[in-house]
Amino acid sequence: MKIKLFLLIDFITTIIITSYVYFTNEVDVAINTGLSIFIAFSPIGLIFASPVVLQMARRVLDKEGIKINRLKALENFLDIDTVAVPLNRFLTDGDYFVTDLVPVGLSQQALLGMAATAEQKAEHSLGRVIYKTAAGRGLKISNIASSAEVPGKGIEVVANGSSIRVGEPAWVESQGVAVGNSLLTKIDKLCVYGKTVLVLGIGRMARGIIALKDDVNFDAKEFLMLLKRNKFITVLLTATGKKTAKSLAKNFNLDAVKTNLSPAEKAREVQILRAQGHSVAFVTNENTDMPALAVADVSIFLQQQNLSPLITEDENLDARAERNLAELKAELAKTSLDDEDDDVDKPSEESAPVENADAEKPVETIADIEIPTLKKFFVIRDTVTRAADLIKTNRYITYLSWIILLPLCLANILPNPPFKFEPLMAVCGVAVCLLLITLNSMRMRKIKD
Repeated sequence: MKIKLFLLIDFITTIIITSYVYFTNEVDVAINTGLSIFIAFSPIGLIFASPVVLQMARRVLDKEGIKINRLKALENFLDIDTVAVPLNRFLTDGDYFVTDLVPVGLSQQALLGMAATAEQKAEHSLGRVIYKTAAGRGLKISNIASSAEVPGKGIEVVANGSSIRVGEPAWVESQGVAVGNSLLTKIDKLCVYGKTVLVLGIGRMARGIIALKDDVNFDAKEFLMLLKRNKFITVLLTATGKKTAKSLAKNFNLDAVKTNLSPAEKAREVQILRAQGHSVAFVTNENTDMPALAVADVSIFLQQQNLSPLITEDENLDARAERNLAELKAELAKTSLDDEDDDVDKPSEESAPVENADAEKPVETIADIEIPTLKKFFVIRDTVTRAADLIKTNRYITYLSWIILLPLCLANILPNPPFKFEPLMAVCGVAVCLLLITLNSMRMRKIKD
């Protein structure tokens, strides 16, 4: 917008002065003066003031292992006052493990096996942990006829003629599954200890709960501490329930906590923050958070992944578990989503399920910036601060060139000019200005630690 304004001023100034010289002097003097002023007063220096510095900044950050996908993000970075982060696999280390199995009318092994049956095609990290735990114990995992996952809420499958749901207590209840008071009391107690609780529902009845826990990510804790020290507002956006999230978040001294959010709802919360006048950076390491990344002022993707893949070739499982995993691979290869029985309760259309047939497709990272570790956030900030100073200097160089060149252009209209200022001289003056801007921008490479 500023560049367009300067172009308009340049054009109007040229027209006014050229018209004056035309009526008070010779035609060739008017033409030379008009061309000289148009060239000398052009905002080309302002146009090149930022891109050259930002390209240099990108090279500096690239050496730090930081990938800049959108240069505009560097310009927006200094305006950031709010940093939003997720919980799972970010503030916590992502190494979840099952801590509690509370069955209702089932054995603990049956509870875990049924949950693993539902989660065998799940994208969510908690589902993968449940599946891996059951497989590692050699539990029976049934084949499924269909699978539908609601991101951030839970999963619903059809297996052995029954509808099985595993997910957050509130979501499972919203699907018409009755969760008894004794289970609700147990869920509250587990959440107070910072555990994540999932409910297993078979048909219309809850058949048990599974509690998982992981440890605090001390890198993330240090990161948030540094953010607070640098006057950033910190906001937690998570799909986890309120009690669990509040219990975990108290370790991080966060300014705000938003819970029970789906990926789309996280994006809505980011938009609300922006509507309130905040400039928001969203930092995550989960592809499921892409909707929130897409609407943030600056989106940052943490390349570091804490949770190991679901099945690896060198996994240290016992012989029985290895045989079970081999059988599962064979069964899953034969499974078709078209084998669904019409007489069986199908997943509700209201849950807007995401078919897991697309789960294996790679998700394109659309983040503005990709960083290898959280500490690189502050490397970006320091680099951008340095870049902003150089951009300001480049603008001053442009303003100085105007101050020098414009009086020389106007010398042509004097009665007895000491010399004739030609448009070519104005071109040389602008070229010198651009050279100085380039040399100043090259200082970006000498950034201090």
